[in-house]
Amino acid sequence: TDGATEASDPSAGAYTPRSAAGGSVFFIASALLRSTRPQQWVKNSLVFAGLIFSQQLTDPGAVRSSVLTFGLFVLASGGIYLVNDILDLDADRVHPLKRQRPLAAGELPRSVALAAALVLLGSALVGAFILQLALGAILGLYVVMNLAYSAWLKHVVLLDVVLIASGFLLRAAAGVVAVLTPISPWLYLCTLLAALLIILGKRRSELALLGPRASTHRRNLGRYTTASLDRWLTGVAATTIAAYVLYTLFSPATFGNPILIVTVPFVAFGLLRYLRIVRAPGGAESPEVLLFRDPWLLGSVVLWSATVLVLLYFV
Repeated sequence: TDGATEASDPSAGAYTPRSAAGGSVFFIASALLRSTRPQQWVKNSLVFAGLIFSQQLTDPGAVRSSVLTFGLFVLASGGIYLVNDILDLDADRVHPLKRQRPLAAGELPRSVALAAALVLLGSALVGAFILQLALGAILGLYVVMNLAYSAWLKHVVLLDVVLIASGFLLRAAAGVVAVLTPISPWLYLCTLLAALLIILGKRRSELALLGPRASTHRRNLGRYTTASLDRWLTGVAATTIAAYVLYTLFSPATFGNPILIVTVPFVAFGLLRYLRIVRAPGGAESPEVLLFRDPWLLGSVVLWSATVLVLLYFV
């Protein structure tokens, strides 16, 4: 209900009543903001890939378009997270971590969450079509695909992983469209493969965390095994490294000079480090948190980013 609901104690598994309806405007606004997952907005930074790799970082118009596109995806992803939490309310309440989300904890009324989701999604779509027709089409596909995922497709084994990874691909494509530039197909492939790796790692961590209760939270989790996920993770990681090597050799951004090849060690180390963390106790259920928690992984990303910028803009 929208009034007093039950929220769970993550340590004891017991429920204690919390009143969302009786909270202050600030309390509900804070719960609403947290439900849009600000910590995951970093995923939307993929829209800047087109700007950076097309070497338009010094073009004010291109930067403006990319920033606006980033903002539109923040709005859209926030609306999708709200819809997802509404649909997953019962399942989240039995999850040891997701039970602390504002909706599952009873801090945010469902009616407020639904209204906010409609406003966020509507604003994002209208803004995207105003900015550019192709951008609106991509964002529309992103929204439809994610809503279908939240409503049903998340329960289909492997398709759930592919759909989430495709969301990352659409972010990258939107960034390319925003700056009106052609980008190497290898960059799209690298984006898709890296996203697959992250999502497979998250599935493995969920499986390890929930154990026998995995299928209670999400039906298709019971159809995965850690052994099969480990095999897929290894295969996707190797393919990602190979695809990135090919990108550095054939990227139009380097004009036939494969200077980006020197960044391969950073990518290889980062991917192997991620595999090691995923397979360790505790895993990597929240990759966006893991990135800032593990200094080695963060260091590899920072060094890779800095090296790419130097090579593309100063060499």
